[in-house]
Amino acid sequence: MLYCKAKVYYSIELQKPTKNKIVDTSTVSKRSRWRLVAFVSSVVFLTAVSLCLLIQPDWLAAVSIVPAWCWLLPGFLMLAIGYEQHRKRGFVIVLMLWVLYTIIFVEETKSLFFNRSAPASEWKQVRENGHGIRVVSLNCAGNAQAAKEVAKWKPDIVLLQESPARTDVEQLARELFDENGCFLAGRDTSLIASGKILSYSNDPATHFVYAELELSGKLKLNIVSLRLSPPVFRLDFWMPGFWNEHRNKRIQHRQQIAELMQYLKARPSSGPVIVGGDFNSPPNDAALLAMSPQLHDTFSIAGNGWGATGTSDYPLFRVDQIWASRKLQAKSVTAHKTEHSDHRIVRCDLILPN
Repeated sequence: MLYCKAKVYYSIELQKPTKNKIVDTSTVSKRSRWRLVAFVSSVVFLTAVSLCLLIQPDWLAAVSIVPAWCWLLPGFLMLAIGYEQHRKRGFVIVLMLWVLYTIIFVEETKSLFFNRSAPASEWKQVRENGHGIRVVSLNCAGNAQAAKEVAKWKPDIVLLQESPARTDVEQLARELFDENGCFLAGRDTSLIASGKILSYSNDPATHFVYAELELSGKLKLNIVSLRLSPPVFRLDFWMPGFWNEHRNKRIQHRQQIAELMQYLKARPSSGPVIVGGDFNSPPNDAALLAMSPQLHDTFSIAGNGWGATGTSDYPLFRVDQIWASRKLQAKSVTAHKTEHSDHRIVRCDLILPN
């Protein structure tokens, strides 16, 4: 009798609706849908950012200003949320595509993990033999004390932006090179060098100063210190004006670079060219493409460490750069923190052509 009652009770219990199980199934299904959305979003995001960095349309100029490594954060986050066991193969494929993106677009991957700089002893010997020069560039924010920080790096050529007063530039030239130095002080940019200025341009209407420099009595160099127009300072990306201002800024930068390259092309000197300063845009920006046939970004060739220069305390953007003719071999390019400026110093060691 007891056995029969127990059997009947057990049968009734089995027939009761399992509400909890139904809720669990619905929850699992909803989570699975959200994970699928996150997975697909990571793929779409990767495709969109990659195409934007490759094509660089002007109306999306604000995207390329952001350092490429920043886009890894949301991309990997969406991919991690979208992981499911049955999608393991697809997860691995997309993960590898993000790694490929990192290799192609994130320059810090090379500068941090592949040290391509020449040993200090080797560079010192090359410089002592008269075949090497050191160029430093710094946005001084108008501070004479900031400009003096370049002395620590024992440069041969100094490029200054938001330059201090002419008297400060002249004094720094004497402190660095005694009677063997020369300088050119402009409205916004200046340069100091060990050598002799043969010709120059210091037009207040332009965004750069230029000097044809005779170095060591034999080699002639074309030196430019520039500062492109300041960037857009706004974060309201949901407003059309945000995108319009970034587009217009790129167009303005492109025009300024075109003016510089036309000026250099018209110069009679055939010596190597060094262009450095505050570009107020990343080195891979479409506005700088006009420089590529003749010059190369030295950090992309011999960068070592974290190359971003703005700001000095929180370096996120590599706006301070040194470009040089392909005749000049870049051996080491680094960025260094400053005390009196909101930018970091860029130091570039170059080997001169024979």
